[in-house]
Amino acid sequence: MRTKITFLLYLATQLLVYYMLSATIVLASSSVTDKRALLSMKVKLTNGEPNSLPSWNESLHFCEWEGVTCGRRHMRVSVLHLENQIWGGTLEPVLGNLTFLRKLKLSNIKLHGEIPREVGRLKRLQVLDLSKNIFHGKIPIELTNCTNLKEINLLYNQLTGNVPSWFGSMTQLNKLLLGANNLVGTIPPSLGNISSLENITFARNQLEGSIPGVLDNIGNLSTYLSVLSMRNDSKFNGKTKESRKIGLATKQLIW
Repeated sequence: MRTKITFLLYLATQLLVYYMLSATIVLASSSVTDKRALLSMKVKLTNGEPNSLPSWNESLHFCEWEGVTCGRRHMRVSVLHLENQIWGGTLEPVLGNLTFLRKLKLSNIKLHGEIPREVGRLKRLQVLDLSKNIFHGKIPIELTNCTNLKEINLLYNQLTGNVPSWFGSMTQLNKLLLGANNLVGTIPPSLGNISSLENITFARNQLEGSIPGVLDNIGNLSTYLSVLSMRNDSKFNGKTKESRKIGLATKQLIW
């Protein structure tokens, strides 16, 4: 009996050691994935400028690199925040390998090209800020895979196409900023499905038609829809619930 108990204890110990080693290997492998992704992104983001992002090198752990924040538990990249540079590079598909990313803020660094579809692999993403760049093409539908997104800021780019109706399926959004692009068409009624919206901006596009009445269903508009901006949309002729006696005490309506 004692021999059996001893054997079971030995077996349990071996299994525990195996589990811990496996977890360590997986964690190390995942960290390597993040590091490789960042180094690959550096070349394209900075357009190969040799003196850009000097801290992004082998002598420092990538969690200590400029603009990079890692989670304490898994030591994976959770925030990538770089802004106000004149690199003029591109955002590469390898971005999709940063699967623990919660905030991606790459503002005013003159990025061009299209927003990579691989952004849809960032299932934990909550904040996407690619404002003040030169992105063109359509807003990728793969963003619908990012079901935790709360903020999308694509202000001041050169994005084209319609305002996607599929935004209506992103029910966690509280900020949707699409102003100063080259978007055309009308505002999709499906946006009325996003009851959490607090800030929505379409200024300086080529929109036409009217504001869908279903936007009136976004709770108390004077509370939840804090900014609805349509300035410089020459073909826009709609009215809002302002004309139906919705208070503007906490809502700024800009034409």
